Amino acid sequence: MNELVTEIKSINQSSAITKHESIVKGVTLCIQEDALNLGDTLPSVNELSSDLGFARETIVKAYKELKEKGIIESKPGVGYFISNNDTELTQNIALVLYGFQIFQQEFYNAFRKALGDKFKVDVYFHHNNMQIYESILNSIAGKYGMYVVAPIQAPGADVLLSSFNAKRLLIIDRYQFVADNVSKITQEFEQSLLCVFEDLKHKIEEYDNIILYYHDHSDYPKEIFEAVKQFVIRHNLNLEVFEEYDSSHLKNGNLFFTVGDSDLWQIIKEAKDKNYRIGEDIGILSHNDSPVKSIVEGGITTFSTDFKVMGEMAADFIIQRKYTNTIIPSKLIKRKSL
Repeated sequence: MNELVTEIKSINQSSAITKHESIVKGVTLCIQEDALNLGDTLPSVNELSSDLGFARETIVKAYKELKEKGIIESKPGVGYFISNNDTELTQNIALVLYGFQIFQQEFYNAFRKALGDKFKVDVYFHHNNMQIYESILNSIAGKYGMYVVAPIQAPGADVLLSSFNAKRLLIIDRYQFVADNVSKITQEFEQSLLCVFEDLKHKIEEYDNIILYYHDHSDYPKEIFEAVKQFVIRHNLNLEVFEEYDSSHLKNGNLFFTVGDSDLWQIIKEAKDKNYRIGEDIGILSHNDSPVKSIVEGGITTFSTDFKVMGEMAADFIIQRKYTNTIIPSKLIKRKSL
């Protein structure tokens, strides 16, 4: 470790940077020059403080920055050690998503592009499974500089994130309270959907029934169901709720509101087979937009958040490291199906 100490002292004496910055730069240079390799242990805080003549707080601050950059880690009984020898990466990021549906792919592509090449992103999928979610969070805790998490909205799920450093955690997509100082970039469902329905009211009233496909036990937002109920009660409309599509539902005069895409594709397929005109004989409103929905059958009307914007804003949070509590409202995209 004499080489590390010599490097830090040399940097500190020959440049105008702070002491803690000279430690960060010294460790980085030693890695680049192969004086420190993957798995090598670093001096303890007390040892480095004594060797350099710097305050313990300075060493702690430098080691914390190196950890946040994903260059070093610490373990009880081992101390600090080199965990990543790719010093060009200023940050290692853990991205935890529901799955890789089209709209989440749109988020990822925008997020990845906005971050640029200096960031490494590891992606994990929990599929709204509490056991998988807990396993992922336990396995990644303390191993990344930043954490971007689409949370499960279930009892006790918020506790799993409570031990994460608030400054290094970003909640995306669905809202979940962890602590006041945890950043969030999330959707808003209930009021946005009510506005969408009011905008479409004259179209909706042309149909005899509203058919909603909704799984109460799934990851479907509960606010969607509440908005639909409020709207039909307010305007005295007919509503039927099913967990999944059945061919018996395909009747002239029905308006279909799909939350999951599997129901949507079945409706479109059977409507074509039976020569139903989408947008005339039957109507379709779908949650979450995608390029495919803008094309198929002349276009499917959607109620959707802009996941590209969400991805760009999440990347900006990573780069700027400034607290944010942003709600991205969902919007109506009118097309031929309604």
